Amino acid sequence: MTALLLLAAHLALPAPRPVHRLRPATPDTRLLVPVGTGLGAVLLLGNPGVALAALLVLGTTGWVVREVRAGAARRRREAHAATFLGHLAGELQAGSGIAAAFGHAAGHLPAGAPQELADLLRQVGGLTRQGRSAASLLREGPPELRTLGTLWELSERHGLPLVPLVEQAQLRIDARLRHHAITHATLQGPQATAVILTLLPLAGIAMGTAMGAHPLGLLFGGGIGDLLLVTGVALAAGGLVWSRHIIGRAAA
Repeated sequence: MTALLLLAAHLALPAPRPVHRLRPATPDTRLLVPVGTGLGAVLLLGNPGVALAALLVLGTTGWVVREVRAGAARRRREAHAATFLGHLAGELQAGSGIAAAFGHAAGHLPAGAPQELADLLRQVGGLTRQGRSAASLLREGPPELRTLGTLWELSERHGLPLVPLVEQAQLRIDARLRHHAITHATLQGPQATAVILTLLPLAGIAMGTAMGAHPLGLLFGGGIGDLLLVTGVALAAGGLVWSRHIIGRAAA
């Protein structure tokens, strides 16, 4: 039971940011209170079947929330990275040096840009002003700028012009964002269907209660009810996770 509690708490907590090396990590406690409350309620229930079912619900909910938040954060980083690369290509085309171009492009980042992205670009700008290459630093940064670091390194090694390489990196990010927007709109129906099918057993329980069948008494009463409850919750949770996995692969 302790292992299951730890697993549910782990799934409910957000994933670490991709460039956590750039600044000290600060714990995100926004989900700790509801998770702790839910786990405390589970411990007080005493019924093993109900406790296990509650853990499955908590773990699945935490996984879905973390996945949605991670996807939204990734798309925000990609949008800001594309904006930065567009300004960088424009500055380089105008004849600015690499240091000045990075400084001006970083200055055009929106106010809502992730702090780790702004910190990384400041470090890159500082290195370029010193006449040093920051390609290796970019290659260790967020995924959206690793391609720029690789292209920059190739440009330095083989004497290739950097402007068309930066433009290609921006076009790749823009194409990925457009693809996601199109597939997200297309997959709204399947996503809604997956949620409805997951919640459909609740409608059956409500209908049975309205008819006087007392399904909750059976499910929470122990014995065969525990088995039915855990099996039903596990199947519903597994179906939701698998459907989101399929939809996520289609949107990738």
